[in-house]
Amino acid sequence: MVKAVLLFSTGLDSLLAYHLLKKAGIEVIVLVIKTPFNKINEAVLNEIKKEAKVIVYEAKDDYLQIVKNPKFGYGRQMNPCIDCKIYMYKIAKKFLEEEKADFIATGEVLNQRSFSQTLDKLKLIEKEAGIEGLVVRPLSAKLLPKTFVEEKGLIDREKLLDIKGRARKKQLQLVKDLGISIYSQPAGGCSLTDPMFSKRLKDLMEHNPNFNTEDVELLKIGRHFRIGKSKLILGRNESESKLLEKMRNHLVLKPKSKGPSGIFIGEESDLMLACEILASYCKDEKVVIELLKNGEKIKEVEVQRKNKEEFKKYLIG
Repeated sequence: MVKAVLLFSTGLDSLLAYHLLKKAGIEVIVLVIKTPFNKINEAVLNEIKKEAKVIVYEAKDDYLQIVKNPKFGYGRQMNPCIDCKIYMYKIAKKFLEEEKADFIATGEVLNQRSFSQTLDKLKLIEKEAGIEGLVVRPLSAKLLPKTFVEEKGLIDREKLLDIKGRARKKQLQLVKDLGISIYSQPAGGCSLTDPMFSKRLKDLMEHNPNFNTEDVELLKIGRHFRIGKSKLILGRNESESKLLEKMRNHLVLKPKSKGPSGIFIGEESDLMLACEILASYCKDEKVVIELLKNGEKIKEVEVQRKNKEEFKKYLIG
């Protein structure tokens, strides 16, 4: 039986690619590559696990190096899409060999993304990854040059589609036609394409170029303030405040009255300003803030609450 390794994001297009390959009589091995930036739809993945072999690969620190210094640059935000796809194709090539599969497949749609899914960029990515002619894109195959896979007769081109562009009407109709009940709504699944997240990441790269995955996870929660070389992160709600209170590697700022908790990263000279910013999100006129390290209280600081508008200039996002 012909076998394919499908790069599977759990998004709508990759899910449809999976079903099209199955309808074409292909055995599909599903490869999910997790990075600190992509969002995996666990409900979709759990459905696929019921009927296909699923390999989950955790991207290592080498992926962060791609984000920090992409050979082919960024898209509109901090998304190094071309370098990212090359990275993922190289991982897929490894499993192609291990699983003795015949080709790699993706849910890519021609011209859906101007930065990475034009014909010339698709060819560039394949060349850089060393997999030219081995990638089948079921949703757009009829609009693309014949692959080595099709020329060998491993898959029938007539069972593939001719979708292009950003519109998703054809994909949503296909969902109905195939009777798919659990799927992701069409949307960006990568936080690197999000303007707010990208702003935070740029700030992190400027002040801490050797950042790690823990630093990236912190970008996803709270309000972020840049105070000189220091940083303050405040919870936006009770659950985020509770999460930040558990951060034993950082100095935790916890008000004794009602208000958000946060963490402070940086120089002691900026600490009082950080406490004033925290206090501006509390209700009491005078706010007592506990400073905790490794779960132990170091001291208390009392500050007068000011209008939070005074501190907007420090807000990253």
